[in-house]
Amino acid sequence: MTRLSLFVAPALLLACAHARTPAQQALVQRGDCAELLGAADSARAANDPEVAADLAAACPQDKLSALLDASGPADALLWCGRARAALPDKPPCSASRVSELAAKLNPHLTVGPADPSTPLDPLLGASLDALGKDLNLSWQAEGPDVIVGRLRVGLDHFTNETVAQVPDVKGNRQRVPATQHRVVARAEAQVELSGKTRTLRASEEVRDVTWNAAPKVAVAAKFEPTVPPPEEMKKRAALAWLRTLAKALAAAPPEGVNVTDAKGCVAYGLSLNLAAGDSGAAASSAGDPAKVAACEKLLGEPAGAGIPVP
Repeated sequence: MTRLSLFVAPALLLACAHARTPAQQALVQRGDCAELLGAADSARAANDPEVAADLAAACPQDKLSALLDASGPADALLWCGRARAALPDKPPCSASRVSELAAKLNPHLTVGPADPSTPLDPLLGASLDALGKDLNLSWQAEGPDVIVGRLRVGLDHFTNETVAQVPDVKGNRQRVPATQHRVVARAEAQVELSGKTRTLRASEEVRDVTWNAAPKVAVAAKFEPTVPPPEEMKKRAALAWLRTLAKALAAAPPEGVNVTDAKGCVAYGLSLNLAAGDSGAAASSAGDPAKVAACEKLLGEPAGAGIPVP
């Protein structure tokens, strides 16, 4: 009997160590995911991963989804991160949901040249004026978060023979030989992303057809394609390039992002995960200790919780 008691005692002690406190039991019974994940983060910061996992697991998937739907991108990514940090083997948020939220995060970032004396390209400047506020991007010649190279925009006009259905004088559709016109404006520039230089490209295309007169079927000629002027096409390509840049930055935010608000801290956490190749790096307090500590305070995280992002 004594030997049996000695044998089972360690298991009993282990079970007692991981038993829920009355307060934790009350949290589980209420089933409030925000409370559960907040408590799980506190338990994780206190070096109690078993309790953290127990509390996070008590948040049902449907309630977590509802919490994400009711939250902005930064808060939603933090909820996903808190759940993932507590349950690393069973992350509740799918990769597609995380990517969707990251694409909507839009932390404020500055873009600029490697050489501060380089002037702002007029097309890029016009694009920033038009979309900078929505994308939360602005130009900064000295010390930008993201270094961009020279924006190159070109225009091509392609033609090929085809057959088109066009109206005759009575409005009936007639098939006639025609020429298809493709006007393509392409924009590209090099950008420093995650410590590597990448070339980002974007394009805008407009198509139209022209044809000669066909008297036998009462079709009048159309000699000029209806397409925007060259400068307008170049502006469209530059706008498309800026949107492409925003998407690339959402997937790979720079570590130099300003951490003065929640969006910046979440983006910084995502950049740490990316740099480490580990989705748990930021929650493990990787990165600049001063930045991490500042973000813990700003995000309402307990000291030692890091920046819990997925």
